[in-house]
Amino acid sequence: HSSPGAVADAEAWERLWAQSRLVLQIKGQVLTCSLSAPCDLLAELVPCWQPVPSEPCQPLPGLKQPAGGKGPQEFEGLWPHPNLCVQVWSGGQVQLTQCLQDREYCWGALPGRPDDLLLLERGGNASLCAMERGACTPLANFTSRGAGHPGLLEQDLRQDVAVGQCQQLWHPSDGTGVVLWACPLHKYLRTHWALVWMGVLLGAACLLLLLLMKKEDMKGWLKSLRAGYGSSGE
Repeated sequence: HSSPGAVADAEAWERLWAQSRLVLQIKGQVLTCSLSAPCDLLAELVPCWQPVPSEPCQPLPGLKQPAGGKGPQEFEGLWPHPNLCVQVWSGGQVQLTQCLQDREYCWGALPGRPDDLLLLERGGNASLCAMERGACTPLANFTSRGAGHPGLLEQDLRQDVAVGQCQQLWHPSDGTGVVLWACPLHKYLRTHWALVWMGVLLGAACLLLLLLMKKEDMKGWLKSLRAGYGSSGE
């Protein structure tokens, strides 16, 4: 059982975090955040990626920084995107979360789409992997939204990165380390469903043709049956 002192301390921390507030702002193309609290707190600011609000927010590698002071803090080289959030970690737990998807930030004015795919690059285009559900899956094994076979979009996504179709979400100022890309998936999803509908229509056409052929065969069989019956009656 917890001691009364430990319970009181935990309740005090809960009240402290309840009185704290995290505010995100976009100035130009720079994302800043401000942590306001009744007193100085030992905490870290961790940018993360959250395409679906009901799913966990995936921390972005190499971007966390200590929360310091009451003024706005910048994440150098990090471009705003609708799927970006910032979490405040303290004591091994997430205490506060603020996302650009929240209505007050009007994410529709931001570059990118909520269904964009986050890619991580280490040392060149050949090392691209897709960041989903806390892991980074090589494109050769990546399956888009659970549909299609692994690696189906590998060449397309590499091409999108190479020709600038993807938004460079973050790159280190010294040119080393990882680079993050936000790549559009909606065009591939549209193509996928178009192919599905083409398959359905083709299947329906084949079935209709088969039924017509069966119908013609049935007519021929009935004619021969009638002819045979007529000749036997004579």
